[in-house]
Amino acid sequence: MKGYTGRRSGWKWGLLILAVALILAGVLGFRWWNGQSRTVAMSDQERETYGLYRVTPPDGESAALTSEGLLTHCTPETTEVLDNNGQPLETVTYTSDVLEDWLPDCRALRGISGLDGLLYIVYDTEEGQEVWLTYGAEGLAEQLVYEPDTDTLYQPVMGEKTFHFRQGK
Repeated sequence: MKGYTGRRSGWKWGLLILAVALILAGVLGFRWWNGQSRTVAMSDQERETYGLYRVTPPDGESAALTSEGLLTHCTPETTEVLDNNGQPLETVTYTSDVLEDWLPDCRALRGISGLDGLLYIVYDTEEGQEVWLTYGAEGLAEQLVYEPDTDTLYQPVMGEKTFHFRQGK
């Protein structure tokens, strides 16, 4: 009888160790998975919310929503020619008296630059988001909105968001 009780308590002890090991593996697995950068589809609500961060001229000046149209509201500040594997590549930085007012919720305009027919506009919102806009001949080509509080990058044009964008593994 004594041997039987020992086997039974050994079985319970083994089950307890297995349960603890599974819980520990689950917690560690969740922490590993939770810290990984991963990209998923944005919800319709997120696309609507973050899609608002783009150049919004007054009175619907739709011609201004291309790189060429936006450049009519900019003044060249500096020009630099870069060596691109033997091919010169000109980059220009700009200033603008109006673009900052055309950016929704703009706290600070970080910069406007042009490269290879594209116009890049970078700004910070009042809520602390970082916004990168890229305009080309056809209009808005890329839109990135970064939420530092959640380390999430939203890409409304692509309809994707990336968790753990800067802090992921």
